[in-house]
Amino acid sequence: MDIRRHLIGGLLAGAVLAPAMAQADAPKWYDKLTLGGYAAGDYVLWLNQPGAFSNNATIPNRVFDANPNVFSYNGELTLAYADTASGTSANVDVLYGTLNNVIFGWGPTLAIGQAYLSQSFGPLTLDLGKFATPVGYETWNLTANANYSRSLTYSLEPFFQTGAKVDYAGPGGFGANLWVDDGNSIDPTNNSQRSDGKGWGLALSYTGIKSLALNAQLYRDQEAFHSGSGPAGYFDTNDMIDVNAAYTLSDSFSFAAEYLYDTIVDGSTTTPYSPKINALALYATYNTPVKNLSVSGRAEQVMNPDRGATTNAGHAPGLLTGTDYTMDSYTLTVKYAMGPVTDIVEYRADAANGYDFNTNGNNGLNPSQVDQTLTFAATYGF
Repeated sequence: MDIRRHLIGGLLAGAVLAPAMAQADAPKWYDKLTLGGYAAGDYVLWLNQPGAFSNNATIPNRVFDANPNVFSYNGELTLAYADTASGTSANVDVLYGTLNNVIFGWGPTLAIGQAYLSQSFGPLTLDLGKFATPVGYETWNLTANANYSRSLTYSLEPFFQTGAKVDYAGPGGFGANLWVDDGNSIDPTNNSQRSDGKGWGLALSYTGIKSLALNAQLYRDQEAFHSGSGPAGYFDTNDMIDVNAAYTLSDSFSFAAEYLYDTIVDGSTTTPYSPKINALALYATYNTPVKNLSVSGRAEQVMNPDRGATTNAGHAPGLLTGTDYTMDSYTLTVKYAMGPVTDIVEYRADAANGYDFNTNGNNGLNPSQVDQTLTFAATYGF
């Protein structure tokens, strides 16, 4: 037997088969796709008006759960593509349900929540398209927050941005992103929301300490000035400063806090005017000894020193001039997970020193009124 001939033949065969085997083992395009999402349903029992809609059709100052005493449904389907070799990725989120009325402001049942392309260049990542806002602590995803309802603070913040964003993953847990957009939650598919001015934002983060996450965001949104005494062409500037932190004490306890300052500057006079809003929210979650059972609390206060006049556009009147408007909100959420399904019961009480609420169909609004809801919900994540 000629060993050399067999050895050379084997080497030649390996040289021919190796590329083919490598090509066969290479991931296909569909191997780079991931699919996820959730479905959610809820019933919000408005304890102030358990069966009446004659005077208040919606719950004041609520975000996603403003329609009481009816069954609501929501869902999100996320499709992501990631090619690690090239650093290219894409994300598309399709939202379905009643929360779209709030996020987009024009009531679609089916809408695109996010749709953006990403390209990584080492520690830098460029996003181009429509993406969820970096501002704030909570998100619109109903499964990603400790509480089921969204906070008063969240209602003051943007929901999404359409534009370009650059993320930087720095050393030692430091990070930053900078973005430019078409304005506060401006959807290019809805002309009625189009903004004449551009917005921009800067966010800084730090995760260098174990179990601690720190975030700070500055967002400036310029809207066309079309009212007041100033001529057309001036821009009202809406400035938001948000600072939030989350800390995991143990497997059982976690805490978070958020502070938001929001003010608007009159473009014709460069004078700040209402609102000058200060909002503070505190969060705590306790994973009980009962497996998959958690209890989460949220307490917050929103204060607007400029909402003291007897008439305020877009706001309920009633306070004496010079009185600081404040609203307090307290939420207790109990969750029990059974595999991909989570059952939720949530109690929430809101109180204001303004004439915001009424009770049992009574149109005589009371500044001491407390608004209360009890929510039953279930979510399915995949």
